[in-house]
Amino acid sequence: MPDLQQAIKELHETAIVMSGIQSRRAALLLDHAEWLQAHDRAMARHDKEMAEARERGRKLDERIAKLVSAVGEMPRKA
Repeated sequence: MPDLQQAIKELHETAIVMSGIQSRRAALLLDHAEWLQAHDRAMARHDKEMAEARERGRKLDERIAKLVSAVGEMPRKA
C-alpha cells in the first residue's frame, strides 16, 4: 500500500493532468464556437444569396412569359 507521501504525489500529478485536459478542452470548445459562428454567418449569407437568385429567376420567368406572349400576339395584329 502506498504511503501518504506517494498518494499525495499521485493526487498532485492527477490534478496537473486534469488541468491540462480541461485547458485543451476549453480551447477546443472556443475554437468550435468560433467555427460555428462563422458557419452560421456563411449559411445566412448563402440563404440570402439563394433567395436573391430565386427572385431574379422569378423576374426573368415573368419577362420571358411577357416576351413569349408579345411574340404570340404579333401575327394576330398583322
